Amino acid sequence: MPHLHVALVSERPEISLIPLLQLRPQRVLLIVPEHRLSLAERLRILLTHELPDTGDIRIRGDLPPAREPARVSAFAGELATALRREQAEDPDLTITYDLAGTSRLSALLIQHALHRCRADWLHVDVAAGALYRLGPELNPASLAASAIEPLLDADLFLLANGRKRIKARSDGRSWRAAAEGRRPLTRYLAHHADHCGELLAELAGVAQCGAGELARTPAFPDTELLRQLDAAGVIAWSGDAPRAVAVPTPGGADYLSGAWLAEQAWLEACDAGLEAHCLAHVLDLSGRHNEAPAVFGCLVVHRNQLLVVACLTPGADDDGQAQHALHALVEHTEGMAATRALLSARPLGRLRDSARRLAIPVREGAELKRLAVDLRQWREGGRWPET
Repeated sequence: MPHLHVALVSERPEISLIPLLQLRPQRVLLIVPEHRLSLAERLRILLTHELPDTGDIRIRGDLPPAREPARVSAFAGELATALRREQAEDPDLTITYDLAGTSRLSALLIQHALHRCRADWLHVDVAAGALYRLGPELNPASLAASAIEPLLDADLFLLANGRKRIKARSDGRSWRAAAEGRRPLTRYLAHHADHCGELLAELAGVAQCGAGELARTPAFPDTELLRQLDAAGVIAWSGDAPRAVAVPTPGGADYLSGAWLAEQAWLEACDAGLEAHCLAHVLDLSGRHNEAPAVFGCLVVHRNQLLVVACLTPGADDDGQAQHALHALVEHTEGMAATRALLSARPLGRLRDSARRLAIPVREGAELKRLAVDLRQWREGGRWPET
């Protein structure tokens, strides 16, 4: 039976994608106000790829603003008339619609008009994982719910929001194998960051030069950290010359410069059964931030929701650099309905208050030990737990 879905595209375009990807209608009508035409065109291109059997994807960019209800009512009436003509030409045509992109009054006016088309209303509740369907009479007895399938991976979520993941460190099989091999070391760093933070910051500086001397002779627990780094091949170190450290490989330098923290987030996310991408390079397709792609410590997806994790390196002892990293996270995720979190191996001081004002939860130092619990709670409820 032919199916036409009418989507009023909102500022959360990934929500509009869900019923389309789940129900896979033969015809699609995307409705937006004029200022969102580029968003609708982006979705049309995406749907052409994701729904190859949907040969009719149209856009209407003349939805009146909500502050002009008389025009909205006239628009809704004209829309219903046009849809009735399509039904007259194809009596078996079923119509559904979702109103995610409208105000409450506009939704009521459009809903009233589409009653003439015997159209079913759809409502997406991502947090509950449910797609609700209500018959044209809006009778509660006709309400049906179906589970939302895991339709959006990280790439689809980003593309719907005008971003493109170019690559991630975890895309490579050899990198994933190496990260698994370093798992005990990475976990040790995360669980001892509060005790070894100064040494980690110093090692990050040494990594930039390839070799150097520590400021003072290390004692336990720093010597245990140095021993484990040496055993893993990240550094060359001996207790016979305890202040001398060499970083023999670019991979080791990258790891000490902060990649270990992103790896820990990736490992914990994978252990929680989540889709995860470590050190993901993301391009803003609008061109606003394309001097260089944004690099996120970890992108995590579950049940069509996105978590963006930024990681501050242990060597970032300049408050200005840390402040820049925080605001970069905000700027590069602007407009996306994603959960954001900031991880730091060192105490953030006043920057933590800045993050709180921006509604970005922080895990620093000893708090990194609870990362696995945080990810499990986000997986279950779609919200990062409060500190």
